[in-house]
Amino acid sequence: MTTAAFSAQAPHIRAALAQVKRTYCAPPAFAPAEKVSGHFECPRCKSRLNFTVLTSGLTSGRCTAAACISWSMQ
Repeated sequence: MTTAAFSAQAPHIRAALAQVKRTYCAPPAFAPAEKVSGHFECPRCKSRLNFTVLTSGLTSGRCTAAACISWSMQ
């Protein structure tokens, strides 16, 4: 992925990551007791964004639309 393409997606990735962290990694534990998998509306294309949150608090996510946002172990 080029720098320009990543820069265009970066605000959407941050928004999706923040939504997952806010929901499942809140203080005081900053991590869920069990692994969580789920989905919500993609902030970029309004498609389905699937995500996983590990018990360590690390998250990964990918939109179901082609060439949309994704992140790994953040």
